[in-house]
Amino acid sequence: SELKVKGGVRVDNAEGPAARAGLREGDVILSVANQETPSAKAFEAAVAKLDRSRPASVLVRRGDWAQYALIRPNGR
Repeated sequence: SELKVKGGVRVDNAEGPAARAGLREGDVILSVANQETPSAKAFEAAVAKLDRSRPASVLVRRGDWAQYALIRPNGR
């Protein structure tokens, strides 16, 4: 609510592919593969549907701006 967004999942720690994509602590993930993630449950459901061998787009809010990041599995 303090970021004035309807929902999202706050990043507490980013490592591996997420860190390589530029995600960092404090970011808020608004969607995964064009699926809104207003809650942790919705985030987990969206991630469960991903093909882990292919890159996934993530809409991330950081401060006053939002941008897409592409998370590539295994650094590909």
